[in-house]
Amino acid sequence: MKVYLDENLPPFVAQPLAVVYQDHTFATWQDEGLKGTDDIPLLATLRERGFHAIVTRDRMQLKDPEERRAVADSGLRWIGVPDKRLKGLEQITITVSTLIAGMRFVFDHLPDGPTSYALKNVPHPENQRVNIRQITV
Repeated sequence: MKVYLDENLPPFVAQPLAVVYQDHTFATWQDEGLKGTDDIPLLATLRERGFHAIVTRDRMQLKDPEERRAVADSGLRWIGVPDKRLKGLEQITITVSTLIAGMRFVFDHLPDGPTSYALKNVPHPENQRVNIRQITV
């Protein structure tokens, strides 16, 4: 599957996805020269370029009727990544881990028509990810 990572995701997210999902291709807005392209023309362009899916943080693409129609008409799988307004390393690790964990379900699913996938962030509070204990002897 050929997957486009939208402008609201950092381009370096493509590299870890490509390492894990080697049978798929990941391209960014930077790779494709599509910075600043409006959503409706973007979706048509991605279809013309042979993409199968778009990954984005832009939830308005499904809320706005015109954009939702453009998503459906494009035939692309729409994959939404939550934006929790995190910063720095926390934002990077949560975004990458959410995509790595969630994309396998997208790749395994065989849709019958226009389909959206709303990925859920992996748990990220410290107490959900790590147990820290002092070692005593």
